[in-house]
Amino acid sequence: MRLKHLALGLAVVTAAPVAATAVQAADLYIPLFTYRTGPYAGSGIPFSNGLSDYFTMLNERDGGIGGVRVNAEECRDRLRHQEGCRML
Repeated sequence: MRLKHLALGLAVVTAAPVAATAVQAADLYIPLFTYRTGPYAGSGIPFSNGLSDYFTMLNERDGGIGGVRVNAEECRDRLRHQEGCRML
């Protein structure tokens, strides 16, 4: 009986890191609604560039957020937010 419990505990301990790795395999997707044209371009372009640079820095320096790489994609909706929300 004791050997059976030891074998079960060993199996759980060795399988846990494999399961955790499988969960973290996917990237973290973050849509960036940016303003690069139109009346908000003057402040939107530097802000968009800063967001992109920040997520790139997180991926390169820290390996993402909590070890999960960040996939930040720009969604240009031309100020039509309903269209931008459908992209999600």
